[in-house]
Amino acid sequence: MTRSGLWLLVAVAASPAIAFLTYRLARELGFLDPPRDQQHEYRRSIILSIYCFLLFLPVLLFGFDRGWPRLWVLFGIVNGLALLTFGFFGVWAAVRLWRLRHPELEESPIAESPAIENVVELSAPHAGEEILEMPQPSTPAKAEPFSTDREELL
Repeated sequence: MTRSGLWLLVAVAASPAIAFLTYRLARELGFLDPPRDQQHEYRRSIILSIYCFLLFLPVLLFGFDRGWPRLWVLFGIVNGLALLTFGFFGVWAAVRLWRLRHPELEESPIAESPAIENVVELSAPHAGEEILEMPQPSTPAKAEPFSTDREELL
């Protein structure tokens, strides 16, 4: 058996164990549970994007460094597209998480001025007219004076 054949057998034998360990790690980290809230969902997307970046970028750089063989050029293109896709969704999730955690920094809607039809124009009093003052509301006859002492109120 050649050396590459031996490595193929080792890889095939180790694949179920690696898949099971990956499943256990994902379950323990909470990736398989439903998200608690929107922030939790965005954090998962960011972590997934970072892991994919760490996985796909070295493969892409290694392939370009070694000069992709003809058959592997398609793999390099798919790898690059996956890297761009996960990168896009990671940045999108980071921006959405930032906006969710900092709502006071978002642009507030500008108050619109009322339409011209709804504005009532009041005429200014002429020099000869008296300006009537609003009468002060009278207090009821039996009202007690206002007290700031807390013990009297209890």
